[in-house]
Amino acid sequence: MRLLILAFSLCALFLSVSSFPLDDEPIAELSKPLRDKFQKGICGQGIKPGGQADVDWVKDNILSYYLSKEWLTKDPPKGWNGEIDKIIKKCHKDTYNYCDQGDRDKVKDCVKGMAGSLMYCPILDKTVGNWETSGDKEQAFQLMSDYCKTKGKTC
Repeated sequence: MRLLILAFSLCALFLSVSSFPLDDEPIAELSKPLRDKFQKGICGQGIKPGGQADVDWVKDNILSYYLSKEWLTKDPPKGWNGEIDKIIKKCHKDTYNYCDQGDRDKVKDCVKGMAGSLMYCPILDKTVGNWETSGDKEQAFQLMSDYCKTKGKTC
């Protein structure tokens, strides 16, 4: 579950995992600047992420990056793609606007009950610990900027 939470945290948390009360202090620390950029750069410009095209973009561009052997330095959990699809099918609605706290809360509550089958990957502790020096922070911000470009905006 921590793997899923980190992946969504790193991608501005379009599926509202940013609303999770993260217990793991390093993950909570790294997610704050991402949430801030999400709120100011995306929501602050009137972008309303939430449609299926947005979810597909996150899955294709962000989750595939962070849930890869290259980033994790080991194979990702078996079946993660299917688990993500199940979560999206049950918890996402195209009418949601992930800039809206109420919509994020609805998805958060749904995801909490479903993400347990994705196993924690021990490499995350090392990866999160190198967040500032590894280029991961810049990569996450670049992915947000890339998303904004799909909406004709600059973040």
